[in-house]
Amino acid sequence: MFYTPSLRSLAGIALTLIANASFANTTDSQTPLVQSKEFRYEEPYQAAVQNSGNSDQTDIAARQSTSVLQGLSVEQKQEHREAKYNGTSKQLASTSLVTTSDFWIYDSWLSLDLDLDYDGYFSKFTLEFDADTIYADAPVYAVIYLGTNEQYESIHVTSEFYIYGEDGSDSFVIESELIRGFPPRDYDVLIELYDAYSEELVAVADYYADADLSYVSLESENYESVYEETVVIVEEHGGSTAWYSLIALLGIVALKRFGKSA
Repeated sequence: MFYTPSLRSLAGIALTLIANASFANTTDSQTPLVQSKEFRYEEPYQAAVQNSGNSDQTDIAARQSTSVLQGLSVEQKQEHREAKYNGTSKQLASTSLVTTSDFWIYDSWLSLDLDLDYDGYFSKFTLEFDADTIYADAPVYAVIYLGTNEQYESIHVTSEFYIYGEDGSDSFVIESELIRGFPPRDYDVLIELYDAYSEELVAVADYYADADLSYVSLESENYESVYEETVVIVEEHGGSTAWYSLIALLGIVALKRFGKSA
C-alpha cells in the first residue's frame, strides 16, 4: 500500500532540517583564531619604547650588548617574535629550560568573562600576571598558551613591556576572545616570560605553580550554540493550499541549510 506522509510528519522533517543547518555552523574546519587586547594600569597598553631611567647605566649597557634584536624598532621586534611563536606548540616539560633566577612570575589571576549559551564554557577570559626581577627595571615579553594533557598551543605573544623590581603594581593584563578552533574543554594556561634583551626564556607560570591556571572551562565562539526555537503550526485538512505552503517551507529550509554551507 502506498504511504502518503501527513502534514504533521513533514513539519517534523522541516524542524529537523532547521536544527541540522544550525548545528553545521559549529564545525571546526579552520585554524584556531584568537583576538587579544592588552592593558596596563587600567589603560590600553602601547609597547614600551624606553626604560624608566632607574637602572644603573653600566648594567643597562652590559645587558643591551647581549641584545639579539639590537637595532630593530619596537614594531620589527614584535613582528619577529610573533613569527617565531604564533601557532607553535610545546610540551610542558620543555619549560624546564629556565636556567636563571633573575626573573620570576610572582602571581597570576584569571577571570571568565563571556558564556553566550550558559553551558559553563566561556569564549572570553582575562589573564593578569605580575612578573618581578632583581633589576630595577627590565624589558620583557610573554607568550601565552592554552593546552590539555601538558600539550600547549600558543594563542598570544605580548608586546614588549617593562617590569620594575618587585613592584606589585606593574602587572600586565590580556583580554582574549576565542573565535574558533577550541572545542569545549577544561584547558590549562601556560605563561612564558622572555628577556627582551637576550630573547631567553627566564620564567614560567603553569598549573603546577598556580591553581588559577588549571581547569579553565573554555570554548571558542563557534561552539557557543545559541538556539532559537522555531515553531511550526500545521492545520491538517484536505485542501491543496496547505501542501503548497509546506513545500515552500521545506524549500526555504533547504536554501538556508545549503546557502550557509556554500
